[in-house]
Amino acid sequence: MGKKKTRGKRGYPLALLIGFLPMHLVYYNIFSERVELRKKRKLPRKFDNMDKKQKYAFFEEIVSELRPILQNELKNVLLVTKPKKKEAQEFLNHLQQHHRWILNPDHHNAATFSHLTGDVSDLENASIFLQSSEIQKKIGQANEIESNRIMKTLEQRLNDPDQGFTLHTLKEIEDLIYAGGTRKKKFKKLALNPEYILITDQYLENQSNKNRLHRLLQIAQNRQIRTRIIDSGTNAGSRLSNLGGIVCFLKMTSNYEKQKGEEFFDKKEEKASGKKT
Repeated sequence: MGKKKTRGKRGYPLALLIGFLPMHLVYYNIFSERVELRKKRKLPRKFDNMDKKQKYAFFEEIVSELRPILQNELKNVLLVTKPKKKEAQEFLNHLQQHHRWILNPDHHNAATFSHLTGDVSDLENASIFLQSSEIQKKIGQANEIESNRIMKTLEQRLNDPDQGFTLHTLKEIEDLIYAGGTRKKKFKKLALNPEYILITDQYLENQSNKNRLHRLLQIAQNRQIRTRIIDSGTNAGSRLSNLGGIVCFLKMTSNYEKQKGEEFFDKKEEKASGKKT
């Protein structure tokens, strides 16, 4: 009996790639270690043969598919077309006319779009396309824009503790996330919902118990809590490293949330004092 084939690690998410093909639309998840096909959708007719109404409906379907991704997963989107094709540019024009929020850097669900040309017709070609140093640079630049946007929100939480709070250790974040259970089918609603969990790639690499950290990230993902791995070599990564390499931050807008926040920290202090005695 032959050995069971194992897939290599996929790493952490970097971007979403949308490829415009003559009769298909393909979505790929781009991870730090590999690319995975997310979805492939057949078009009712070639884009060049669509009328204005059909193009509008086509673009609206893409927006509908992007909404949950931008809200819970990624905000870095690569739009890839064949050379001289105009689908991506027309889609961006559609966003400018009908969904300006998605291009507004101040909106919490805004995305960073990059328009590229190449062959992403299948997984092999997409993988080859993404190996280009130019494409890798584009992905890095877009991720840096998103990271800076997130860090701006983090600084607001750090400077205004009355409106939110931050956690700076793996144990604190586990206590918060695991309070509602760790099994997806038996999740209880969290009293406090994090805006983000941020980790530097260096913190992830140096973690002695990677399974523990990956478990937290998986449970956070199951709860649709946004997580980001940030390049330590960027300004955002440097700032995050100064904070310990891992941060979870929350915004508290209601008295109920503020009360729950106080209770969380009271319990933490009780545990700390109990250990001292």
